Amino acid sequence: MTEAVLRPELVGRAGERSLVEAAIAGGHRLVLIDGEPGVGKTRLLEHLVERAEAAGRTVLAGSATEFERLVPFGVYVDAFTRLSDTAPEGGPAEAALGTLLSAGKADQLDRYHTYRSIRSFLARLADDCGAVVALDDLHWADAPSLELTEFLLRRPPAAGFTLALACRTGTVPPVIAEAVARRDPHVTRLSLAPLDEDAAALLVPPQVDPGRRRLMYRASGGNPLFLRALLDADDRLLSELAEGRPGATLALEQTLLAVLRRELDRLTPAGRRAAHAAAVAGELASPVVISHVAELDAASAAAAVDELCRHGLGTLAGARFAFRHPLVRAAAYDTCGAAWRVAAHARVAGHLRRTDGSLALLAHHTERCAEPGDERAARTLGDAGIAYLDSAPATAVRLLREALRVLPERDDLVPYRGRLLTGLARGTGVMGSLTESRRILHEVIHLPPEVASAAVAFSSVISRMLGRLDEAQALLSAQTRKAEGRVRAQLLAELAAVAMLRSDPGGARRHAREALALVSETADPALEAAAYALMGVACMQDGDLAAARAHSRRAGWLMDSASDTALVPHVELIAPLSWSEIFLGRPADAERHLTRGVELATMSGRSYAMPYLLIGQAQLNARTGQLAEAIEIAEHAAAASEYIRSSETLAMARCVLLLPVLWRHGIEAALALAGSLAANGPGSAWWQAMAYVPVARVGLAGQAGPDHRLPPVLTRDTEVERLAVQSIRAGADGDVGTALARSAAAVEAAGDLPYRLGLAHDARARALCGHDDLPGAVTAARISAERFAESGAVVERGLAHQLLATLHDRMGDAAASRAEIGRAKAAYRESGADWLAARLTRVERRLAARGQRHAARETALTGREREVAELISQGLTNREVAERLQVSQKTVETHVSRIFSKYDVRSRVALARRLSGGDLPAGRPEPPAGS
Repeated sequence: MTEAVLRPELVGRAGERSLVEAAIAGGHRLVLIDGEPGVGKTRLLEHLVERAEAAGRTVLAGSATEFERLVPFGVYVDAFTRLSDTAPEGGPAEAALGTLLSAGKADQLDRYHTYRSIRSFLARLADDCGAVVALDDLHWADAPSLELTEFLLRRPPAAGFTLALACRTGTVPPVIAEAVARRDPHVTRLSLAPLDEDAAALLVPPQVDPGRRRLMYRASGGNPLFLRALLDADDRLLSELAEGRPGATLALEQTLLAVLRRELDRLTPAGRRAAHAAAVAGELASPVVISHVAELDAASAAAAVDELCRHGLGTLAGARFAFRHPLVRAAAYDTCGAAWRVAAHARVAGHLRRTDGSLALLAHHTERCAEPGDERAARTLGDAGIAYLDSAPATAVRLLREALRVLPERDDLVPYRGRLLTGLARGTGVMGSLTESRRILHEVIHLPPEVASAAVAFSSVISRMLGRLDEAQALLSAQTRKAEGRVRAQLLAELAAVAMLRSDPGGARRHAREALALVSETADPALEAAAYALMGVACMQDGDLAAARAHSRRAGWLMDSASDTALVPHVELIAPLSWSEIFLGRPADAERHLTRGVELATMSGRSYAMPYLLIGQAQLNARTGQLAEAIEIAEHAAAASEYIRSSETLAMARCVLLLPVLWRHGIEAALALAGSLAANGPGSAWWQAMAYVPVARVGLAGQAGPDHRLPPVLTRDTEVERLAVQSIRAGADGDVGTALARSAAAVEAAGDLPYRLGLAHDARARALCGHDDLPGAVTAARISAERFAESGAVVERGLAHQLLATLHDRMGDAAASRAEIGRAKAAYRESGADWLAARLTRVERRLAARGQRHAARETALTGREREVAELISQGLTNREVAERLQVSQKTVETHVSRIFSKYDVRSRVALARRLSGGDLPAGRPEPPAGS
C-alpha cells in the first residue's frame, strides 16, 4: 500500500483509531472506510494493517488504480503479489496468485471455481492465525474484483477473516452497502469527516502565522490533502476559496494539479522521464522496467528512481516502485506527452511478451498503443477478449471490438475474424443485448462451416430467448448437415431443445439420441448431460415416464460429476432438467441443480441463462408451498427477462407467477396477470400448454369467461392438469356428465405420480359432489389430500382439506368439517397463502352460521314433520311417504306445506339441498380457489 501524501502521523482520528483496533480485536468480518478524496482513508487503512500485523494476523493489502481499472482482478493481483513476494517460493500464496493470473491464459475462466479456490486459500490463512484482506481505492476496482469481494462478503472464508475496504463517498458497492444497512454487529463503517481546526493545525508548518493558518483551514474545509496543496497558494486565492466564490472549486482542483506538477518539475530530466515511465508501467514499475520504458541505461534509471524517492514522490518496496498517492501518479501520467505515452505503453507490452507476463496486463497496454493493421496486437486483444467472455464479459466486449478494429483485412484471417465476431456476439448476449448479439451472429453464419457452426449454435440460444423457433430450427438444420463430431453433437442438442419447445417430442428424442451417439466419442460429460436432460423432457412430453426417469437421473448424475468449467456453456439446460425432476417428484434434486445453475450463471455473467433458471426455482418454490419466495424469484426472472429483452422468458415468468399471486394476493391481482399473459403469452407450443393450466385455474377461481383462457396445446406432460381443469369447468357450468368423464380420464392418465394423482382425484371429488355422490366425493378428496401431502404440494393439500370440510358439512358431520378446516388453515399458514386463509375464514363462518340455522330449523319441526322431511330428501313421492308412514296422502301434503314454509323453500330439490347443508344448486359445487 502506498504511503500517504501527508506526514505519517494519523492526527485527529482518535475515535476512528479506537474503532479500527476494536474491529481487529473483535474479528469483525467487514471494515468499511469511506470519505472524500484526500480525507485520510488510505492512512487509516494503513493503521488497520499495522494493528493486524502486530496482532499476528496475515495481511494481504492491495490498491486499485485509476489507469488499470479495466484489468480483471487487478486489486487482488496486487494484494497476492505482495504476499507471494514474502512467502516461500511455490507456496499457497504463489498458487493463489497463479489462479488469478490464469484468467487470461485459459480458453474459459471458471469464475465460480476461481472464487472458491481463493476463498479456500484465505480460509486456510484465517484458520492458522487470522487473515485480513485490505483493499484501498475500491472505487477504481475492476468488475471481477468487485464480484470476488461480494463473493467473500456473502461467504466469509472463516471466523478469523476480515475484509477491510476503503473507497470514496458515494461509491460503496451495493452488496457492501446492504451489509451495513442490515446493522450487522460484525460490520464496522467509518465515514471520515474533515478534520477539525485543531487537528488540521498540526499539519501546517509551525512558522505559518495563525491568521493564514485559519484561512487555509477555511479554504480547505479541513481536508488534509487540500491543506498540503494550499501551502504555497496566495492569500487572494485562499480568500476566494474560504468565501466559496464562483469558480473557487475549479481553482482548487487546478491548484492541486499545479502543486503536484511543480513537484515533478523540480526533478532532473532523467527523474521526470522515470516518473513518466513508472506512471505508465503501474504495478510493473521496477527499476528494470522503468529503465526499459524510460529508455535509460540501468545506472541512470537507478539514480532516477532514487531521486523520486528522495523527493518524496514514492517509495521502493523491494524491487517495486509505488507513488505515494494515486494523484501523484495521475499527475505524472498526464504530464508526459501523448505520443511518448503511446510509445511507452508499446514498450511495456513488449516487455510483457518477452517475459511471458500476464495476458491481462499485456492486453491493457496493447489496447493503448494498437494501430490498425497490427495483427499481433489484434491477436493479443482478441485472445484476451475470448478468455474473459465468462469472467468479465464487459471487458471481453471492449477488447474484442478493439481487436476487430485493428485486425488486418486478409483472406487468411477470415476464420479468426469469425471467431472474434462469435465471441463478440456471445459477450453482447451475455450482457443482455440479445438483438445486437443476433445481428452480429448473422454476419458470421455465412462464413465457412468451421467458423459458422459455433455462431449458429449460439444463435439458436438467442433465438430461443426471443421466441424465434422457426428461425432457430432452419439455421440449425442447415448447419448440422455440414458439421461433424462434437460440433455436430452440439448443434443436434440445440435442435433437440428447439423441438422440445415446439412440443415435438419425437423430434427432440431423435436429435438428442443422435447427439448422444456422437458425444460418447468426445468425452464431453456436460454436453452429454445436456442431451440426456433434453431426452428426459422429450420422454416426459411423450408420456413415457419410465424412460423420462432413466434419462433424467442419468443427466443429473452427469451434471453432478461435471466440472463448473465444462458445465458453464450449457448452464441454461439445467432448467429443463429441473422441470423434469419437479414433474417426476424429485424436488430435492431439482433444488440442488437449480442452485448450482444460478450460481454458475451468476459467476459466469451469463445473464441470458438466468431467467430460465429462476423460472425453475420459482416453480419449485410454488410447488413446495414457499409462496413469498416463489413470487420474489419469479419477479426477479421477469426483471431479468426485461433486461435482456426476452418476451418469451417474460411470459414464462408470468406463467409461474399466476398461482402464487392468486393464493397469496387474491383474485384481482391474478386475473390482471392472467389477462396480460393471455394477450402476450409465450410463443413456444410447450410453454403455451403449460400456461393454459394456471390461466384456466385462475379463471375458475374468479369465475372468468373465455377471455382469460389460452388455447389448450396438447402435450402428454400437461394432460392430467388439462383434464382436471376441464372437468372442474364442466362441473361449474352444470355439465355433470362431462365433469365425470374428464375426471375419470385424469385419474387414469395420472399414473403413479403423486402430484398428478392429487390433481386428478381433486377433480374427481368435485365431479362426484356435483353428481350428489357425497361419500364418493369424500373418498376422492381424501386421496387427493394424501397424494398432495406425499408430493410436498402444501397449498394444494390445504385446498383438498378445504374441499373435505365442505363435503363433511354437507353430510352433516360438523366435527369432521371443523377438523378439515383446521388442517387447511395449517397448510395456508405454512405456505403464506394469505388470500386463501382469509377466504377460508369466511367459509368457516358461513358453515358455522348454516349449521346454526339448520339446528334451529330442526327443533322447529315436529317429530312427524321431521320424518316426512327426511323421506322427501331421499326422493320419495307424497304417496310413497304416506304408504311408508301409514297415513293419508292428504296428511303428507299438509306436512310438506308446513315444512316448505318453515324452511322457506318452494321445491323438493331446494328442501333436499337445505337439509344437506349446501348453499349452491344441486350438482354445482363451489368453484375451487385455483385448484
